[in-house]
Amino acid sequence: MKTQQKVGLGLALAVLCATLVMPIPNGLSIEGRNTIGLTLFFLILLVTEALPISVSSLLTIGLMPLFRASENFAGAVVGFAHPVVFFIIASFGIAGAIMKVPLTKRVLLVLLRRAGGRIERILLALMVVTAAVSFFMSNVPTCAIMMTIALEFVNLLEDGEEKRRIGKTFMIAIPVATMIGGMATPASSSLNLLAIGLLEQHTGTTITFVQWMATGIPLVIVLIPFAWFLMLKVYKPTPIAPEKIEQYINSLHVPKKMGRKELTVLLILAVMLVLWIASSWLRGIEVFTVAILGCVLFFLPGIRVLRWDEFVKSINWHIIFLSGAVLSIASALVQNGVSTWLVATLYPANLAPGVNLLVALAATLTFVMLLLITSAPALITVLAGPFVAIAVANGVPPAFLIMALAFCACNCYLLPLDTVQLLTYSKGYYRMTDMAKSTVFLQLALIALLAFWIPFMGGLVGLG
Repeated sequence: MKTQQKVGLGLALAVLCATLVMPIPNGLSIEGRNTIGLTLFFLILLVTEALPISVSSLLTIGLMPLFRASENFAGAVVGFAHPVVFFIIASFGIAGAIMKVPLTKRVLLVLLRRAGGRIERILLALMVVTAAVSFFMSNVPTCAIMMTIALEFVNLLEDGEEKRRIGKTFMIAIPVATMIGGMATPASSSLNLLAIGLLEQHTGTTITFVQWMATGIPLVIVLIPFAWFLMLKVYKPTPIAPEKIEQYINSLHVPKKMGRKELTVLLILAVMLVLWIASSWLRGIEVFTVAILGCVLFFLPGIRVLRWDEFVKSINWHIIFLSGAVLSIASALVQNGVSTWLVATLYPANLAPGVNLLVALAATLTFVMLLLITSAPALITVLAGPFVAIAVANGVPPAFLIMALAFCACNCYLLPLDTVQLLTYSKGYYRMTDMAKSTVFLQLALIALLAFWIPFMGGLVGLG
């Protein structure tokens, strides 16, 4: 065991023991105090990698009934039955189907040929395709697919310095583009669905697919070029000889005509998108249902884009265990009054900002809290209740603050602590502090954009 892991395990256990003897804060119950302690225990294990992700998740779940964070074990595993978990599982199948056909490479190839042999345009092409793919599936499989494509290009480079600088730029840009694209629709990220579900739970109102699209897609269109500009200015990738770029284009091996399987995948994705949009008006259609049934279609006789053994191998089970554990902890944080306590602790009762400033404050608070609670699903669940209460107290539609919360949680790339960034961070092209050199400006820009855009577009589409 590495020193960092030993320190992390010792610190996590110390926090857990201290939780049992610390005084109960005013306005919080024993269950609430213990839930906070278990949450910190879990986060320390994850950040320090003291134990494998699945082990940390199962350990925390097992401790929840013992610490009275849940009434029994059934309450501790409630998160594993959450629709978001099944959406994530389905997204791995959708990603697997896309990877089985040259659809993504075909789009990328078109963009590369228009790039004119310049590394700047290749980077833009990668980021645009990454964001577009992220419209249809969750962030982890999207990042995994596009990272593989980018590494094919990086591995063609022989010069060490050239490879290092371009590798750093690509490995930072891809998760950033993935997360920006994750704002586009409710189906683009499980975080969006979680936020909508919590809004329904707290207020009985919802955000439709079209309402979210109308707000999210323009943000993506604005932020992708800005992110691309930052990647070029901050990391300065070296120019590449045109013959190397041509070699990369030739290595993609994309057939001139679409085959039957590729056309089938494209058709299924198109139908899924139509149904997701239709779910805004048709009550019988849910985003989760469309994702599950769309995934199943890839296995059916006559289609057979995917085999079951391929699907099972493609699932990152660490992510499934992590998601289930996070959602279970999040449920306990709500049930045990931690959300209500946070309202009284963090929000001054005499503060009465206007709607634009209130959205900006909510976005800023979300980014600050992400440094402490690095799990975006947990953070959304913890802050959803307080944000709804704050919105109601100030006469602002709760959907405004919930959307700001979800958008900012989607863009948690200040440090590579989220699963999406860890995929590229593990390749060794950049250090822990490299990402923040560009992404801090992205987060500041997003705060300013949300303060103006959410109240404006929210009013137009009926969220207000």
